[in-house]
Amino acid sequence: MSEVAKIVQLLKSEAIEKQIAGAIVLGELRAKGPGVVEGLAEVLGSGVPLLQVHALDALARVGAKKALPAIFPLLSTSADDVRRAATRAIASVGDDVVPIIKQKMTTATPDERRALDAALAELGGKDAFSALIKGLASSDPEDAKAAALAVRNQVKGADGHKRRSYLAETEKFLDAQKKKKGGSPGAIAAAIKILGYLEDEKTAPLLLAYANDEKQDPSVRQEAIIAFRFALQGDKPSAKVIDALVKAAESSDRTLAQTALHTLGSLKVSEDTAKRLDKVALHPDFERARFVLDLLGRMGGHEAARVLTKVLVTTSDRRYAEAAAAGITGKEDAVPALAKALLETTNPDRAWVIRNVLRPTAKKISSAVRKQILEAALDRLADGERGWEALLDVARDADPDSVAEGLRALAQKLRRGANKEERARSVYQILCKSDRATDEDRYAYAALELARSNRDTRPASRAGDESLRLLGLLLRSGFDVARALKKDRGFELEHLYYVGFHFSELDHPLGEELLEEVVKKGGRAKVAKMAKNKLALSDASL
Repeated sequence: MSEVAKIVQLLKSEAIEKQIAGAIVLGELRAKGPGVVEGLAEVLGSGVPLLQVHALDALARVGAKKALPAIFPLLSTSADDVRRAATRAIASVGDDVVPIIKQKMTTATPDERRALDAALAELGGKDAFSALIKGLASSDPEDAKAAALAVRNQVKGADGHKRRSYLAETEKFLDAQKKKKGGSPGAIAAAIKILGYLEDEKTAPLLLAYANDEKQDPSVRQEAIIAFRFALQGDKPSAKVIDALVKAAESSDRTLAQTALHTLGSLKVSEDTAKRLDKVALHPDFERARFVLDLLGRMGGHEAARVLTKVLVTTSDRRYAEAAAAGITGKEDAVPALAKALLETTNPDRAWVIRNVLRPTAKKISSAVRKQILEAALDRLADGERGWEALLDVARDADPDSVAEGLRALAQKLRRGANKEERARSVYQILCKSDRATDEDRYAYAALELARSNRDTRPASRAGDESLRLLGLLLRSGFDVARALKKDRGFELEHLYYVGFHFSELDHPLGEELLEEVVKKGGRAKVAKMAKNKLALSDASL
C-alpha cells in the first residue's frame, strides 16, 4: 500500500482527529491518486464543521471538480467557516464551474444564491464576472448587494486588464437595465456599487448621470453618490460632481442628503467648493448645516472662511453660530473676513461673537485694518455709543501700544472739551486697566475722580472714594502726588484740604504737606483755618 493510500485510510478512521489529520496532510501534499478525492468528498457529509473545512481546503488543492456534487450543498450550511471553505473549493475548479453555477442559480434559494455569487466573485475572470453581473437582474435587493460586496475583494487584486473587462461588463449590464422597462432598482444599485469598487475616474460621468437622475430609485442615487468616494479618491471632483452632491445634500430625502454630505467630506475638494456650500451651511436641518460647517472648518481657505463668517454674523440661532465659530476660530485664513465683518456690524451682540472668534488671531490683522478698527472703537467711545468694547478688545490684542496711545489722545481731547469730563473719565478708566498705562495716565484718572468727589471727610465716605484709592496707589509707586496736585489748576484749596485730611488720618507725610499748602495759600479763608486746626490736632496726637 502506498503512503498516499495509507493517508486516505485515515479518512475512514472512527477518530475525528485522525480524519482531520489525514485531510490536512493530503492537502499539504497536494496528493494525487485513487481514492483521494472520493475520500475527501465522503467526509464532507460528516456534519463536523472542523473536518469539513479541512477536507474542503484539501479538495481546493488536490482538485475539487469531481467532488462538486458533495460541495455545493455546503453552500447553504449555517456554519460560516464551512460555507466560506466551500466557496473557495468551488472557485478552485476554475472557469469550468461557471456553467454549473449558472444552472444552479435558476433553482437556488436566497442563501444558496449568495454563496454562488460569492463563488463567482472568488473565481474572478471574465466568464465568472459576467455570470455574476447578469445574475443581479434576477436577485432581490439584499442578494444583489451581497453579490456586489463579494466582488470587492476580487476587484482589489485585479490587474488593469481585468478591471477594464469588469467595467465593460458592468456598463453593458446597466445599459441593458436602462433599456428594459421596470428594471430592478436593487440590481442597478448593486452594479453601481461595483462601478465604485473599480476605483476608476472614468466612471464619474456615468455615476454623475445616475446621481442626478431624480427618476431613479433613491437607493440607486445613493449608491452612485457613494461610488464617487472610490472612483475619485485620487482626483479632485469636477464642478459638476460637486454641484450634484450639493443638490443631493439639499434633498428632502434625509438619507440621500446625509450620504451626499459624507461623500463631500471624503473627497479632495478645492476652495471653490465652499461657494457651493453656502446654502447648505444655513439649511433648516441643523444636522446637515453642522456637517457642512465642520467640513468648511477642515477645508480652510479664504472662501470657506467667508461662508463661515457669513453664518456667524447672519444667524440668530445660537447652534449655527457656535458651529461656525468652532470652524473658524484660530484660522489665519479667516482673519480678513472676520475683521471686515466686525467693522460692518452694528449689532453689539454680534460684534461680541466676532470678537471672541477673532481675538486669538488678532495680530494677523493687517495694519490698515487695525487702524480702522481702532478708529471705529474710539469714535463710538467718544460719542457714547454702544458696541465699542468688541472693537477695542480686538484692536488691543492686535496692537496694545497703538490702543493705549489712541485712548490717551482721546481722553486728553475730551478733557479739554466742554462738559465732556465724564466721558474723559471713562476713557481714562479703560486706559488704566491696561498694562500700557503710565503714572501720568493714572494721575489724570484720579484727578477726574477727585473732581467729581463729594469730598465728605467722614471715614465711611472716604473709604469708598475712588480718587483717594488711586492716589494711594500712585504714592506707593513713587509718583510725586503732592507736586502734581499743587500744580493742577483744576483743583481748589478744598480739594487739597480733602486729600490732605485723608492722608493725615493715615499719618502719611502727603497729608501734612497738602494741609500746609492750604494754610499757606488760603489766608483767612475758612478752608485755611480748617487745615490749620487739622495740623494742630495731628501735632497734638504725636
